Amino acid sequence: MKRAGIMVSEIAFSNLPVLMKNAGLDFFILDCEHGGFDYAAVANFIMNARLCGLEIIVRLADNGRKDTVKFADMGADGFLLPMTDCADDIARVVRYAKYRPVGERGISTMRAHTFYNPPPINDYLPSANERVKVYAQIETACGVERAAEILSVNGVEGAFVGPNDLSADYGCLGNPAAAEILRAIERVQRAAEKAGKRAGIITGNENYLERASACGYSMFCKGSELNAISEYCKAVVKSLNVE
Repeated sequence: MKRAGIMVSEIAFSNLPVLMKNAGLDFFILDCEHGGFDYAAVANFIMNARLCGLEIIVRLADNGRKDTVKFADMGADGFLLPMTDCADDIARVVRYAKYRPVGERGISTMRAHTFYNPPPINDYLPSANERVKVYAQIETACGVERAAEILSVNGVEGAFVGPNDLSADYGCLGNPAAAEILRAIERVQRAAEKAGKRAGIITGNENYLERASACGYSMFCKGSELNAISEYCKAVVKSLNVE
């Protein structure tokens, strides 16, 4: 089943998840790699997303313990690690995002992730491990080469292809239909299918979206809240004939 989402890049409007849910989106990626969100803003996004039933995946800045643990305890549904080059890169996120025996996440249950109503701990830990998803972002040639290895890590849910940085790494930036990117999209899908994992893509490029859809991708993150506002404003100007 195909799932639609967008990136939330900069605008810290905590009710945005409700708007996106009512618009029909299935998930969104909160960009804590490039975005300047503070912890309070992230906490508000996560709680409102969970309360309205919209999946929130936090894109991390790196695979360190500090933010992974904080965002997990805030209740994040999942994590996305940019620039995943190898299995060890993503295994560190699994280590901090999942409880034993899958990982080594610290246990503190009177927190937002249990809605401040923790169930019996032996029941909760397995269900939390099932709920919190870990995704690798494949956006380097090395990541593509090692996609099968990355997706084989226990606790990894899937991988998202990032064509922008991947194009820079392949030296085809500016080409909207680069053969290298089209092949990478197919290669990641084959690796995901073989591992029984999900494949996703983050792009506004219609050529790459079309190829991903044709070869079996299930998660599509297209554009951002900034793109949406910009495109709507341009449409208003055009509709009013004031260009």
